Amino acid sequence: MSFFTEAEQNDLRVTRMILHVIGRQDEEFQPAPEVPVQEELFFRIRILDEAGDAVHEFEDGSLVRPILERMASGTQDFEAGGQELAQLFARDHVRQAATGAFFVFQLEAAPGTKFYALIKYDYREVVELSQQDGRSVLRAIVQAFVKERKAIQKICIVRIVNGVAQPMVSAADRMHQAPDLTDYFARYLGVARERTDAELSNRLHEAMRAALRDVATDLPVGGVGAALRRMKQSLQARTPVTNDDIVDAALHAANRPADEQVASRIERKTRMHLRRQGLEEVAFVPEGRIFLLQPREYVRTAEEVRIEFPAEQMGQAVTRTDRDGVTTFTVTTRQVVEDGTLAISARQQG
Repeated sequence: MSFFTEAEQNDLRVTRMILHVIGRQDEEFQPAPEVPVQEELFFRIRILDEAGDAVHEFEDGSLVRPILERMASGTQDFEAGGQELAQLFARDHVRQAATGAFFVFQLEAAPGTKFYALIKYDYREVVELSQQDGRSVLRAIVQAFVKERKAIQKICIVRIVNGVAQPMVSAADRMHQAPDLTDYFARYLGVARERTDAELSNRLHEAMRAALRDVATDLPVGGVGAALRRMKQSLQARTPVTNDDIVDAALHAANRPADEQVASRIERKTRMHLRRQGLEEVAFVPEGRIFLLQPREYVRTAEEVRIEFPAEQMGQAVTRTDRDGVTTFTVTTRQVVEDGTLAISARQQG
């Protein structure tokens, strides 16, 4: 499931915010005061859009985690906590890194639960604008956000329940190959990858297979197996692979149906299975073996005949023809290695 539950998405509100200018090398860090929440809907939607499934986990010794817990429990004021978080970020901010704005947002949904979103926004003009009224800065940043969504350079979202930070966090860093973070941002947060590329790749394979199985009646000749092969071929050249890429590959595998209802159903099922596999809005580079791995295909007919075979044998040892409403399978082999019957119980289960 995604980082925010459906109920949380419906009830989520930004309740507090603070903004610091980050990246000026010629002067010491200057703590800024908390500002009244402005453009609440705009920032809430941006945070929801960026909230991918959690792939990272807090490590022991994280400096960010206890600050957020103190802020959530009220033992540290939000303004003081936001200033400390910004100062830690600015302390190791490398000289060649882009200047911009560092936001800390507090969000609330259900009682006893708070969320904190830390966002580094790449916006050089903020340095000049910082000398002006704070509202002018925010208005300018909002306008720039609308023009360039990718200006969100780094983001981390943390859930705090009854004053305790949950171990899994949603984090992304556009300065590194997704879903990895730059060393600087990972050290700052005190987090590490919790799910390996192998696990993410296996989950992707299962999400694609399950989605195509759900829309099997909408697929062209060849069924789920052939569609899965086309889907994988479509994804091989994409780096990294995003949810939108996977949906597009599913539509490609279905020969891009002209019927909008069919296309919508394919997209809905694909995103549903990505969400079930914990891949919602997670971008990553799948392992090459996933594109080579072929599933075992099976066919069950109205006459209760079942054929199961390795997908790579389609067109070789197994051929299929569809003509005049009749489907014919032909199996060619050099040797039959097993020939028998099934127990009654096995037939009933199958």
